[in-house]
Amino acid sequence: MSRLNGLWRRGARRCFAVLLMIAGGALPAAAWAATGCYKITGRTTSTTSGYYTDAGLVVGSWSGSTDSSGANAYPMTVNVNTPPFVPDGTLLGSGVSALYNLGANGVGSYSPEQVLFRCSADAAGTMYEYFATNGDSPHAGGTDISGASGIPGTYTSYYKGTISRVTNVTTGQYVTRYWQARALTGLDTDSQGWFLIKAKNFSQYRLELFQCSACSGGSSSGTGKWGQSQPMAYVAFKGGASGNLISSGLSVGADSNSQYSGWYGSWPGSINPYGNVIVRRAATCAVRNTTPTILFPTMTISRLQAGESVQRPITIQVECQSSAPSGLSSFVSGTAASQTALGILAAPGNAQSATSEGLTTSGTGVTYLLSDGYGSDPGVATGVGVALSRPGGGALNLLTNQYVTTGGAADGWDPVLNDATQTGSSSTTRTYTRNIMATFKAFRSTVTAGRYNATAQVIVRVQ
Repeated sequence: MSRLNGLWRRGARRCFAVLLMIAGGALPAAAWAATGCYKITGRTTSTTSGYYTDAGLVVGSWSGSTDSSGANAYPMTVNVNTPPFVPDGTLLGSGVSALYNLGANGVGSYSPEQVLFRCSADAAGTMYEYFATNGDSPHAGGTDISGASGIPGTYTSYYKGTISRVTNVTTGQYVTRYWQARALTGLDTDSQGWFLIKAKNFSQYRLELFQCSACSGGSSSGTGKWGQSQPMAYVAFKGGASGNLISSGLSVGADSNSQYSGWYGSWPGSINPYGNVIVRRAATCAVRNTTPTILFPTMTISRLQAGESVQRPITIQVECQSSAPSGLSSFVSGTAASQTALGILAAPGNAQSATSEGLTTSGTGVTYLLSDGYGSDPGVATGVGVALSRPGGGALNLLTNQYVTTGGAADGWDPVLNDATQTGSSSTTRTYTRNIMATFKAFRSTVTAGRYNATAQVIVRVQ
């Protein structure tokens, strides 16, 4: 749906009622108190207004689901290749974002506590979060391609070779062209007993892009930043009494191709690749083998605090395309745009532990891989971790997000063929082996005893 200006109609029926009350003088004033749901875009101090907001509540102006909504909420680089080197169905990119980042201003559109809607007590049971793909756009949620792709919940996208899927993380449901709903419960209330629908009450949403060269659809074979502004899915709100019901026409199972009641002003967010996703079409490499397990010997606290360490190699085998299939640029090892880089990805919990310890870089990377359960499990050693380096001693950082690219070493990327030796070839590929050194050591002066166990993943990706 493209953004259009809308007109609001309200007040006619109420004015008629006021005239009757003046003429008859018999109806109580309470009968005319505000009821239903109201969109909150600023502070109102009159307690008789449906737009009233208690002092201290977070409020602010917001536009809704415009075509630019959700900017930078799903930063990722996806590379479209060809089978069999990259099989159809391969996940090319994935990201999760909360509604806070899905508004018209993109990342940081809302504070989690920002009040978006206010509903009277008699609206209990009517307040829902609705979600659907962009059903009237053939390249952003209008064409279900699940049957051809074999991947449930997928839709054709703007770029040839890519298909999309949006998931409501809170409910686990794939977002489809047909409206689904989640009841909004456990809501905060204000001093007047009204329900407050805040940004934090809405779901998180995952955007995934898969390769499907055999899937029909897609109008562009281009590369670069996603060039179509149509959101892939929308988050809407419905609620209120019949006299003041927001998004009144939405219903579960209705087709978003034709039913868009409340759009765009009463829909707080959009799941949108525009300005978020970068598309590449380049020959690249794939990880074929790596050292499965590294065992470090037991070390005493005194030795670690004295600066001693123990080092073990990680051996990685990669296979790289030696010639570029039609439509792809040639393979280049590096960390610049369209080049191929390698990184070691820390799991989210391990990355968060390193961040909490201040073991960060100037980018998105971290400098140490800390143990599972670090800081929360009393049986886990603290003050120690594993640092990575090249055989010659140059430090390597760890990835925290494999889909954020072109940030180089600060994000945890290294040219894929650094320190690599060619070990084989075929008519279309070459095989290389490289080593990365893993060093177990203390990163601060105070160390506590305990166990260390962590898992990381070798990633090769076009930048």
